[in-house]
Amino acid sequence: MSPPKLSPSGPIIVRLDGYVSPDPTFSSDFLHTYTSHNSTPYENARIIEALTGADVAVTTRVPINAEVIEACAGTLKLIAVFAIGYDMIDIEACKRFGVEVRNVKGASVEAVAEHALGFYFALRRCIVGMQNALTQTNDWVEKGSCFSHFGPHPRTLARETIGIIGVGELGTRVASHFRVLGSKVLLAERPSSTSIREGRTAFRETLSQSTVIIVATASTPETRNLISDAELALLPSDALVINIARGEVVDEKALVNALKEKRFAGAATDVYEKEPASKETSLLIREAEGLEGRLIVSPHVAWYALASVEKLRRVTAANIEEWVRGEKGVNFVC
Repeated sequence: MSPPKLSPSGPIIVRLDGYVSPDPTFSSDFLHTYTSHNSTPYENARIIEALTGADVAVTTRVPINAEVIEACAGTLKLIAVFAIGYDMIDIEACKRFGVEVRNVKGASVEAVAEHALGFYFALRRCIVGMQNALTQTNDWVEKGSCFSHFGPHPRTLARETIGIIGVGELGTRVASHFRVLGSKVLLAERPSSTSIREGRTAFRETLSQSTVIIVATASTPETRNLISDAELALLPSDALVINIARGEVVDEKALVNALKEKRFAGAATDVYEKEPASKETSLLIREAEGLEGRLIVSPHVAWYALASVEKLRRVTAANIEEWVRGEKGVNFVC
């Protein structure tokens, strides 16, 4: 790769959502001009305005679609994704207009894997339900216990079978945690695969045999609504579904309907089909309170940890500096 043509003063870098964390940690001798917008509205006109004259766009979740890329193509040369996922970037448009994309692989694997464990314990031990029982009823005093809010006796880790959907770096880390804790782990084969690789289990078999499903796969056209009515129907009655991937991988309506009908035990998610999410935009958030702890939601914060932020700052800066030097680097996307 050849170094990009830039001003002698270095690239003009514009960050679109600086509220996420402190800025990238560039080398002290790296020449550049840097502007950070705290929170750019998800509107094409506002994004184009913010990126006017920029060589490099830095974004965590602000979408950069084909219209924005075409409008900025005269100057925009690199999109530095301050995250792992780049599903909010129109990759085909970037290729068409010669805009490079680089991300931060494995930026928050450690934190997200631990968030999945937190979800597991909160669901299986009915933490939210028990808090509600204490704060909203007097059952402990009047009935001697709150077991009626707990449901059937829960499994312990040694009796769990964990099905991992998406065996990348994140899925592998989650699997490792559960193995250490004594659970059996199944690594799901891709549903479209015609053969089963060594160490993998057929997709449908994984669903039917697992008491906990961890969704950790990337968002692609093939994985949209990967978990929907037919897949949920395969789960054991005491199964849990935990989504730490992307919202569109799990069919929100199907998930809520199955929970209401008590076809399986519980679910948790940190991600939503439309983000930022609210009661107005997400069925999951609207219904969570009424499901009394059987559906636990968090606002896409699984990644949030000191280790994640430090890596994002360091690697995003390195990605941009490597690009200026004409180096492809390990985080090249297109």
